[in-house]
Amino acid sequence: MQTEQTNRIVEKIVEALGKGEIPWRKPWRSVAAHNAITKSEYRGINALVLNLASSYPDPRFLTYKQASAIGAQVRKGEKGWPVIFYSTIKKSTENDGGDNITNDKPKTFRLMKHYTVFNASQCDGMPPREEASEPVAQIVEADEVIQKMPRAPKIVDGLRACYIPSQDLVQMPPKTSHWTSASAYYDTMFHELTHSTGHESRLERDLGGNFGSEKYAKEELVAEIGAQFLCQSTGINRDEVEENAIAYCQNWSRVLKNDPKMIFYAAAKAQAAHDYIMRKEKA
Repeated sequence: MQTEQTNRIVEKIVEALGKGEIPWRKPWRSVAAHNAITKSEYRGINALVLNLASSYPDPRFLTYKQASAIGAQVRKGEKGWPVIFYSTIKKSTENDGGDNITNDKPKTFRLMKHYTVFNASQCDGMPPREEASEPVAQIVEADEVIQKMPRAPKIVDGLRACYIPSQDLVQMPPKTSHWTSASAYYDTMFHELTHSTGHESRLERDLGGNFGSEKYAKEELVAEIGAQFLCQSTGINRDEVEENAIAYCQNWSRVLKNDPKMIFYAAAKAQAAHDYIMRKEKA
């Protein structure tokens, strides 16, 4: 990548930091975890467990009994996920003789039931998902960069985009997850692959920051700027992804107290990540 192109990307981000905030938009529409039979979305702690802790590309979950009822079968050895269901009942108080005291106001009791659910991907014989969108268009040059990345992490489908350092694994919503465009898909993939260059087996950055911390924010800036460098190198439509990238960096700049110097630190790390992924240095 030419130096002036790299500088242009960084300068636009720095310039935007002092302006009004642009709302960052997630470039894909995920379908929340829901019951495969009732179609009800899981809420509260159940949503936290099934949307974030699990890593399945299929958002449908169901109990063993529900699977059997539709002719599906949970595969042997699969482990389920715990969910909690709350309900309320009303009971009238009773006298010593066992008769209801009709004059007393019934009391409301809250019941908690525990269930185990399995993802549709853990079952054989499940019907196909409904409302699948058309896959995003292929960008050959970007695919080639992804496929030829040295010592690349494992890439799997999931409900969200993330890099998991402990497993050296990139999780991405599949190309049928209602992405806003092919550019958005590859931009997000490059963001996560830039994160993966920080693994100890590659460029060894500190990936241990907690969400919201300055350390975490630094790494997010590295990943986002690295993604923009990679988009530039592979000919991805810059106009389409640039505004969202700036908005993403603005979001993390608040954590970093709008320190422009941090952007240049992130840019240097992002350049190293770009060069690694593009095989511009010995891997």
